[in-house]
This record gives sequence, C-alpha cells and structure tokens, in this order.
Amino acid sequence: MNCSQCETTNPEGAKFCMSCGSPLSASCPECGTELPTEARFCLNCGHQLGQASEAASVRAQLEQYIPRELLQKLESARTSGGIQGERRLVTMLFCDVTGSTAAAEQLDPEEWAQIMNGAFEHLIAPVYRYEGTLARLMGDAILAFFGAPIAHEDDPHRAVLAGLEIIQSIGPYRDEVQRKWGVDFQVRVGINTGLVVMGEVGSDLRVEYTALGDAINVAARMESAASPGTVLIAADTHRLIAPLFDFEDLGPLEVRGKSEPVGTFRVLARKAQPERERGIEGLDSPMVGRDREIDVLRELVDGLSQGSGQIVSVMGEAGLGKSRLVAELRNAAATEVEGGSGNGTEANSQLQWYEGRSRS
Repeated sequence: MNCSQCETTNPEGAKFCMSCGSPLSASCPECGTELPTEARFCLNCGHQLGQASEAASVRAQLEQYIPRELLQKLESARTSGGIQGERRLVTMLFCDVTGSTAAAEQLDPEEWAQIMNGAFEHLIAPVYRYEGTLARLMGDAILAFFGAPIAHEDDPHRAVLAGLEIIQSIGPYRDEVQRKWGVDFQVRVGINTGLVVMGEVGSDLRVEYTALGDAINVAARMESAASPGTVLIAADTHRLIAPLFDFEDLGPLEVRGKSEPVGTFRVLARKAQPERERGIEGLDSPMVGRDREIDVLRELVDGLSQGSGQIVSVMGEAGLGKSRLVAELRNAAATEVEGGSGNGTEANSQLQWYEGRSRS
C-alpha cells in the first residue's frame, strides 16, 4: 500500500507508513467504516472526511515526539474541559529556521522537505520534554505554549530550558545537513510571557488561538529580533527567571503597536549557582515566631557529632515558611562554623550541606 503523504510503498497489513508515520487507513467518525486514506467522503454514509483525515495525519506525525505521560495529561485536559477558551497567563516560544529561503533555493523541494522534517524533530522534542504544547507549525517555524492547556508553577523556566536545548541539539544535525547537501542553516528562539485568550483545540495535540493577544505579538518580535543561534526573551519573562540564568541585557526594543519599548535579554546559560527565587531582591528580615522549630532542627544537627543521623520532614501549607526555616538552619550552622563557638562546633565544622529542589 502506497502512503498518500510520501508515496512510500508499505507491506500489506501495515497501519502506519514506515517512512513518515502517517496512517495508511482511516475510519469514518460517523459510522466507523474503514476507508482508504485518499477518501474524501465515507463510502457507507457519505460523511465528509477531509478535516478528520488531516487531523489524524497530524496526530500520527506528532505522537512520535510526545512522551506517553504528557500525552495522557493532554488527553485528560481535553476530556475534562481544561482546554476550553479562557484567559490564561502563558509563556510563548517562537522558533524558526534562518537561512531557509537561500537553502531551499539550492535544493529540490523534496530534498528540502526531508531536511525540514529532520529539523522539526530537534525543534519539537524539547518542547514536549518540558511539557509544553505545540500550537502551530508554520512552514519553517513553530509556536509552542508553556502554561496551556497544562500549567506548571515554573512554565517560564521550562520554556527557556526548551529554547536553550533547541539551540544546542540542532548543532549536530546542521553538520550532517552541510556534509550531505552542502547547505547551512541556523535556528533562533524568541520567548515572552503574558495574558492571552486561548481558543478551541483543532486536535488532541494542537492548540489554536481564537484571538490574538499583545503578548503573542511581543513573542513573535523577540523571535524576529534574535540573532541566529540565540534565545531572546522579553522583560516580562526575564523578571520571572532572573535568578536562574545568565543574561546579556540588549536594551529596549521598539515593537509595533507598543507605546513603550520592550526590554530584551539574551539568555546565555543556566547559572552554576542559582539565586533564590522567592522574596524581594535586596530585602531581608529576621525570622519571627519559629523559635521552637529552629531549636529542634539545630539540636538534630548538633546530634551528628554523636553519630545520630535522622530524616526530618518539614510540612506545612504553602507560604508558611518551610523553605525559610531550612534556610535559617543552614545559615545558623554556617555562622557557628565561622564563629568557632557554640554547641556542635566540632561536628558542624565537618558539615557538608547538599540541597536540591523538585517542582511538581
């Protein structure tokens, strides 16, 4: 059976193309009759099939990049109504291939399509790895959302990590394309965070806008202003992730339709030692009302000198100060080591502190 998408000849009984992954047979959504992929109307009930067949083809192509766990979350969001039209704070990632026009001019269209299909794998896979959602494929570019329909407390962080991974992972593929076809290209990423209106879903895996928001225009402008091989973010995103990455401040950028220029930052890399994310920068205050808890923790740390190690769980509602309590304990232990006095000094001088964080 020949694939209607790439014309590859597949063995009898195959359900998906072994070359491009497109489905080799379809069924009518109304009556369930199995149909050939080229059918535009159902042979049994006459139902029009064009849009359904296209959606099935897109789904088959995208599923190869999506982790099973994320696919289950997307399915759950669709069935629970979590992807209906609503106002949401979303981080948007635009990424496109630069130099594609000149490269495509030198090649046969089928060769360029083969190159772009390989490139999309490196553009799309990092988006799904950080549980973003592919919103749109636009020729040689993609648009992805972080925060819709699945939201995380660190979506801006995830979007920037995905952007950096896209820039890094495309390198070996660029070298391969240059060796095989003698053409070069690069990718660039633009990111912004803001309030948008999300629309209906065209398929389980693709989200479409019902309205354009100002934040989307800024994200697109970040992408077009980014230098090849870089990730450029707007000030609204930078404000949320400043403690986590190293940046180059590129100054304000004029954006059409905006009364004021938009601050722009080039993301260089993750910080080797991330700064604290919570609290107000430059402002500190003494610990109040947790004397009993901090005393208990300090006694346990002092008990290490007697070979008494324990596991301690600090539990409480969000915002009650669990992270602050642990930070106070660490600061107290460090102060005792520097001061050279107080109980447990000998043990604390040998204290090694390892800290890790896990997001939901």
